Amino acid sequence: MGIKNWFFEPLVDIFTEITSKEIIIEENQEKSKIILPHYENGKEYNFRPKTFKEYIGQEKIKQILMKYIKGTKKRKLPFPHTLISGKAGMGKTTLAQVIANELNKILVEAITSEIIDIEKLKELIIRCDGNILFLDEIHALPRNIGESMYPIMEDFKYEGFRVKPFTLIGATTELGEILRNRKPLYDRFKIILELEDYTEEEIVKILNQYKEKIFKVEKLCQEVYEIIAKNSRVTPRHAIRLLEATIYFEGNVKEVLRNFNIIKDGYTKKDLEILKYIASNEKGVGLQGIAMFLDTSTINYLYEIEPYLLKNGLIVRTPRGRKITLKGLKKIVELEKCLQ
Repeated sequence: MGIKNWFFEPLVDIFTEITSKEIIIEENQEKSKIILPHYENGKEYNFRPKTFKEYIGQEKIKQILMKYIKGTKKRKLPFPHTLISGKAGMGKTTLAQVIANELNKILVEAITSEIIDIEKLKELIIRCDGNILFLDEIHALPRNIGESMYPIMEDFKYEGFRVKPFTLIGATTELGEILRNRKPLYDRFKIILELEDYTEEEIVKILNQYKEKIFKVEKLCQEVYEIIAKNSRVTPRHAIRLLEATIYFEGNVKEVLRNFNIIKDGYTKKDLEILKYIASNEKGVGLQGIAMFLDTSTINYLYEIEPYLLKNGLIVRTPRGRKITLKGLKKIVELEKCLQ
């Protein structure tokens, strides 16, 4: 047919010309697969929930997703494009994998910082092959590439060719960034989900489940789970990290907290340093100043350190920078007493 189109040539059964004729072209790329638990000598050693039943917490979100899954299956329609927002370590990737499993679909996963040009996007859609494309940190998607997604997401078309219907699931820690600078992309997601904070009780359940899957023969008392939950910043990823450390420290959770510089309720020595530094600068401290003080990147501070301090009302963001609150001043006194 003499058709020359960068988006069309490598595909097989993914794009068809918008005519009555089908065009079939050989495709040599391997399909990605859903990440499944890895076994060695019959033992599972990496565990992610695979069903909504196993996925603890986020009950409202699970209800929404189950209704959509049931409804789209009944009507034989593609599952709608979905945007999941939440802090780092809250389970966004795991939720995307659960959705894929419940739909019996393959999950193709990519981090948007790796999508540097249209060719990379084309490759991902080829691999997706009508299944689920999961883009992590989608707020970082280059604007021009995001704009090229609009007709694909809305009509499954691109430059005059049909795209095999698929589901895009985007995950972000910066929903505000998308609303501010990627609003047209945001508007093309039909399901918008914001992960809610976990409770300590839910974290305890997650820890129990993880321990029974990975460390079945180990014995831990209920108090250990509760201590870990209190010091996990109610974030599953942090909690599991502390649980594994506690297992390897032969159940001595207090020694684990001490070695990881956790003072109390998830607050670390670094948190105390930050609070004292901000308190010493009444006019406010800029983001760059805090990062330089900690000798870390601004990204690390924004995603790993600051959210817990903001959430608990210890600091506030102002036009002049971060400032300490009265609650933050009281927390400094409390934490210093714990170190005495």
